[in-house]
Amino acid sequence: MHNDPQVLASEASQAIAEHDIALVLGSGWGQAAELVGETTHTLDATAIPGFHAAAVPGHHGTISSILTESGKRVLVLGARTHFYEGRGVRAVVHPIRTAAAAGCTQLVLTNGCGGLNENWA
Repeated sequence: MHNDPQVLASEASQAIAEHDIALVLGSGWGQAAELVGETTHTLDATAIPGFHAAAVPGHHGTISSILTESGKRVLVLGARTHFYEGRGVRAVVHPIRTAAAAGCTQLVLTNGCGGLNENWA
């Protein structure tokens, strides 16, 4: 593995087709990707340089490519590393660097933190 995070992201992007938008789906949001468009490719994250197996429940451990009705390509990052997993900041930002190297110019981040108001469902 390379020490330079940009080189590693470039290598990872070569395993992924060119994309327009990166989408990070938080825990519990995985099925929302089906609403975006047609999934054309799904890769196991461990097959892509710098990515690791999913360590958190609710993460799929895959990287998917979705084609929207408008012809845009969306890179769905269902595999990522959290800082508390102990792999360091570079591992945390690697999926975003990879998305940029794959041509993504827009990024949508979601999370599954739930709500703080106990009266809400």
